[in-house]
Amino acid sequence: MLVAIEITTSYPLWFIPFCLLLGVIYAGIFYYKENKFEGIAVWLKRTMLTLRFLLISLLAFLLLSPFLKTIFNKVDKPIIIIAQDNSSSIISAHNATFNKTAYLENLANLRTTLSENYEVRSFTFGEKITEQPTIDFSEKTTNIAQLFEEINTKFYNRNIGALILASDGIYNEGSNPVFSANKTVFPVYSIALGDTTIHPDIILKEIKSNKITFLDNQFPIEISGFAQSCLGKKTTLTVAHKGKTVFSKEFSISTKQQLLNESIFIKATEVGVQRYTISFSVVNGEISTTNNAKDIYVEVLDGRQNILILANAPHPDIKALKNGIEFNENYNVTTSFFSDFDGNIAPFNLIIFHQIPATRPAWMNTIEKEQIATLYILGNQTPFNQFNAMNTGLNVQNTNNRFNSVFAHVPDNFPLFILSEETKKQIQYFPPLESAFGEYRLKENGYILFQQKIGAVVTNNPLLVFFQKDKQKTAILCGEGIWRWRMSDFSKNNNHNAFNELINKTVQFLAVKDNKNKFRIISKNSFNENEEIVFNAELYNDSYELINEPEITIELKNEDDKKYNFVFNKTAKSYFLNAGMLPVGSYEYVATVKLGDKTFTEKGQFQVNALLLEANSTVANHQLLQNLSEKLNGKMLYPNQLNQLAEMINKDNNIASIIYEETDLKELINLRWIFFILLGLLSLEWFLRKRNGAY
Repeated sequence: MLVAIEITTSYPLWFIPFCLLLGVIYAGIFYYKENKFEGIAVWLKRTMLTLRFLLISLLAFLLLSPFLKTIFNKVDKPIIIIAQDNSSSIISAHNATFNKTAYLENLANLRTTLSENYEVRSFTFGEKITEQPTIDFSEKTTNIAQLFEEINTKFYNRNIGALILASDGIYNEGSNPVFSANKTVFPVYSIALGDTTIHPDIILKEIKSNKITFLDNQFPIEISGFAQSCLGKKTTLTVAHKGKTVFSKEFSISTKQQLLNESIFIKATEVGVQRYTISFSVVNGEISTTNNAKDIYVEVLDGRQNILILANAPHPDIKALKNGIEFNENYNVTTSFFSDFDGNIAPFNLIIFHQIPATRPAWMNTIEKEQIATLYILGNQTPFNQFNAMNTGLNVQNTNNRFNSVFAHVPDNFPLFILSEETKKQIQYFPPLESAFGEYRLKENGYILFQQKIGAVVTNNPLLVFFQKDKQKTAILCGEGIWRWRMSDFSKNNNHNAFNELINKTVQFLAVKDNKNKFRIISKNSFNENEEIVFNAELYNDSYELINEPEITIELKNEDDKKYNFVFNKTAKSYFLNAGMLPVGSYEYVATVKLGDKTFTEKGQFQVNALLLEANSTVANHQLLQNLSEKLNGKMLYPNQLNQLAEMINKDNNIASIIYEETDLKELINLRWIFFILLGLLSLEWFLRKRNGAY
């Protein structure tokens, strides 16, 4: 609504009479000297004089930088937010009395009624928050806390009148919404959906197992179940693989609420991604059975990488290294002293030297030939002349056999692998290592992961450095005593996570052979059912340059031999495919590309896992909704009370429109209509002058 219009200038208003005076003087002088209009009517001459006066006065006025100031009153209606829980628990088997069609009609009527007086915004929430959504109760998780965070961010400083929260109160992601709503200042009206009746139910809550194991190994499975209102009944836990039962146990339920936990070991008998179905049998009176069973997928590998640790003498570093490496089941560690080793290095992917012998064994000459990765740990027993002669890439001139206590400093931009920020932080506070005092020279370009830090001084000397020459990888740790790092990690954090990450990332980089395949498919091997299946692909020419001219096709096949065919999209230099969401199950894929006269194929497997979080909690939590509404000055209602909600909101005097004043300033000289006024004055005067014999 327009309230007022004002014209202001950058100069004092008393300049305006001078603008008018200038117009009078200019027009008077101009027409006073003009003798061509002696025979025309007086009114016509005065009209032309007036036009010139107005033109000059207006131009002079524009030199004062005038502004047009308009003042509006704007009415900001209250925003009513309707947030509908779109998760599958709303229409679960427990809630047989819920009439979806009637409820959605009533919700639409409520939205229409509220729209007459308020700005209504509609959302659904579950896995994600969507505005103007389709309500189908299909989402697999519920995060109510995220809804409050989204509203407080999206409508910051807006006039929110109320939130209508339609939910069963069950959440399985995020924090407790009662705590997340602490910053909320508007009332929350809850619509209590779902069923609060406690039915007999067997729930398979959680399964923990290895994602990777090895052929013929026994791998653990930890099963957590729960029996609710099943007193006096029995259920059988079964583990099945390819239709055959590999484990079975019966549970007798003796309390109203009973844990059904079991830890078992299963032998891996086949290579590849194997599906195991874990289930509890259905009890009498059980309504919801989808939460009785889950599938897990375990990748069974045929063979581990072999790591050899060789040492001059017993040392606590050896045990610390062995424990850190064997934390990863992919590695098998052998330890030996130089004096006992038979020289057979062929079975090993990585050799770790804790010190080196004073006399170089003949078998060490074959390491470079066989391109076996090496890690050298230097210390008090290292003969540095012998080490320097090995041409590892690092030369150490030890002075008088002296040693420093050095800490690890982590520089930026190490390119070979990534340590987590928490691990980097922990390592810089680990105890010092004993490192040789002297001059360190890198013969070749090395990649320094840690620098030596003496006291508070960071030196340029490497503490842990990596080299990569052709296909051989080498790392050198210029200090001994890393057993103290492992102990320090446990002392501070009650775990060995930082130490294990460092050792495993180092070993993984060194032991893994570079992939020289010209065709590569890059993808995860496990997806949730609400995730899109995404692949990346790379194709190299004979010079190992990335290219993407040829077309890549891929065929996916599930356990029922149903096939899905796709063609990869091309990116800048590689390929990308989004296959969308696929049904739960195990899949194999074959990707094919033709480069020149050669055809390349890549095969792999992945699984799509069912999300059963919504089935694990089957009883509506109306108490949570009640707490939310009471805390935020609202009220909890049931679906049959929806027609009362609009009236409640209308009667709430705190839900009111906000009227605020908005001022708009525009320079007159920039307004188009000012230009046309000036042009009109000038044109009309010119026309009258020309018609009467003057120019």
